[in-house]
Amino acid sequence: MEAARASQGCARSASDKSCTVHVSGYPKYTQPQDLTRTFLHFGNAKVDKMNQKFATLTFSNSLEAKSAVLDSNKVAVYGSFLTVQPYSPQQAAEAPRQQNNNKRDFSRSKQKGVIISPRDIDLSGDFVQQIDNILLAIRLTQEEVFKIGTLYSNLEQALQELWPGSTAIPFGSIPTGLGIKTSDADCFVKVPPQYRRPNANFVNKTARLLRQYPRIFAEILPIPRANTPIVKFFHIPTATNCDVTFKTELGARNSSLIHFLLRADPRLIPMAVLIKYWAKVHEMSGSGRLTNYALTMLIIFYLQQPPNPILPPIRWLQQDPNDDYIVDHWNTGFMNRLESLPPTRNRSTISELIGGFFEYYSVFDFEKMIVCPYLGYPIQKDLFKDLDTLPEGFERYKENIRNLNTAAMRFTTSWCAQDPFEQCHNIASPVSSRLASNIKIYLKFAAEAYQREKSNKCEMFLKSILLDKPKIAKEKGHPEFRSNLFPKFISSIVDPDWKSVVRSIIFIIFETMLKIKLGKVEEKVNPDSKKEKEKYMGTVTKPIWKRKAASKSHGLMHLDLQQKQAKITEEVMNFEKEQINIQFQLILTYSHDPKRAVVAIKLNNGDIAAFKEFGKFFISILQSWFMQLLTPYAKSSTNDTASKIAETIKFLDSNHESNNVDRDDDTLSE
Repeated sequence: MEAARASQGCARSASDKSCTVHVSGYPKYTQPQDLTRTFLHFGNAKVDKMNQKFATLTFSNSLEAKSAVLDSNKVAVYGSFLTVQPYSPQQAAEAPRQQNNNKRDFSRSKQKGVIISPRDIDLSGDFVQQIDNILLAIRLTQEEVFKIGTLYSNLEQALQELWPGSTAIPFGSIPTGLGIKTSDADCFVKVPPQYRRPNANFVNKTARLLRQYPRIFAEILPIPRANTPIVKFFHIPTATNCDVTFKTELGARNSSLIHFLLRADPRLIPMAVLIKYWAKVHEMSGSGRLTNYALTMLIIFYLQQPPNPILPPIRWLQQDPNDDYIVDHWNTGFMNRLESLPPTRNRSTISELIGGFFEYYSVFDFEKMIVCPYLGYPIQKDLFKDLDTLPEGFERYKENIRNLNTAAMRFTTSWCAQDPFEQCHNIASPVSSRLASNIKIYLKFAAEAYQREKSNKCEMFLKSILLDKPKIAKEKGHPEFRSNLFPKFISSIVDPDWKSVVRSIIFIIFETMLKIKLGKVEEKVNPDSKKEKEKYMGTVTKPIWKRKAASKSHGLMHLDLQQKQAKITEEVMNFEKEQINIQFQLILTYSHDPKRAVVAIKLNNGDIAAFKEFGKFFISILQSWFMQLLTPYAKSSTNDTASKIAETIKFLDSNHESNNVDRDDDTLSE
């Protein structure tokens, strides 16, 4: 009876708002029908008003509305919990400053990624006590590793709804025994063959599915267009970040190999964890740097070296064809019986193994040699220039290249370390020349610290390499890249205020197409030369010059230059993992007799190596983009000028990839 009266009361009076609730906290892409479905178990609700910040819903009676309010922050849509409050006209008018639960600040993921400082670890006592304290502070305990197992089971259970029979296979640092408190969980999902087909869109479908479990999975981010598409999420029960891939089992096979090898000797895991921590403390490893996998392979390779190797070459482990396990045309099988490994005469202590690692790589010739765990010894880069000059053992590599199953390995990078299974993969390719130089300085610094301390039982060794840093000389001056816009095209501008046209086009390139916000800092005129100069400040946070993969999207075919390049930049900024920090000046210089404009970018603060890459990109695109954007402003009556512009655009586009941008041919002095 009470419900009936409440229902009648709501129906009789439009001004009675006891049946209406105020809902907020939903994602921006939420539709009205999503809300009506979400609240259906409370009763039939009608969406009266909805915008990106809040919605008002009216139920059939006030009891249904009260029930919805009581479940505030318990009801979720697309993984975001909803705040449900009694409706008040004042609240709706003010459009309250509510928290957007869907805002992707990923605070929990970021907090989890902060490593403990060595200054917060007890480094007293002898070397053994110090390393025990470090491992106790940074390593995952057995209980923590066991608990993380629920992450994989939760994921696997959820995925049964889409692809029954799917299995979640852990890989990466945690299953190899190298997991530390900040380690992400990595997982390969093996989907049954009947569901694996082109354009299956595993990543986006998984992201949508996981959002239906907001108490288990949070901060869900699909990255479908990366080289290896992944879904990132934060697992609430274990407070662990996770990356999920569907592409290949190679990562899981690599982890199986590492897990096996590091259990060959009890000294290896403590040694490897300490070196991993050292690299993390000094920001040498991680995204866009030396990956943890590459660093682990460097450790394994060092342990293969004479005169007293502890580990055998991977090739030795693959002697028996019965052990073969082919994944993506590569043999990932190996003999996995610890008792069958060759005995070692190496009796070095853990401190000697760690010190030896630093000594070995402080003098390793990365410029000419390749780290090759497959063969167990360094090989010359030049041998990979021709398949016929490769040493014995690379028959599968040659076959895969000749059969076009894969591209050849990129071996000309600053560092080259070959994956022992996927032999076309240089796992150290992200290491830039600047980073390579810095890592070498740190290696030498650590090697010298070991030499100093080994006679004193290495008592101060760990303190030196973890708390102290070598001096790294900064490059002198601030790099600058300048391009002189062609005078004949400047003279073709119809508008008498030609400088405004130039400025407008440059702003379109930087702010619209490259998504770099510019702020004016200075404007001045030189009375002697009569040159006018404008200076703006800009910041680059992602490597927006890495555009090759994004530019292949079919969805860009029908867009004009401005729209296309803006879309490509958005793709790079959304999906590129590497974070950079470049603060630069954009300098526009005008002269009037003759009309002339020079565009320059100058590093103000940040990564010099990254700025040089940005500068090369700037030089390679500026003329072509400027000329195409200039067309509406050029003299339409002059066919000769128009044809010259078209010809120049064609020429610049055709030479876009082949120009040696290091030479700055377009750069002229003022």
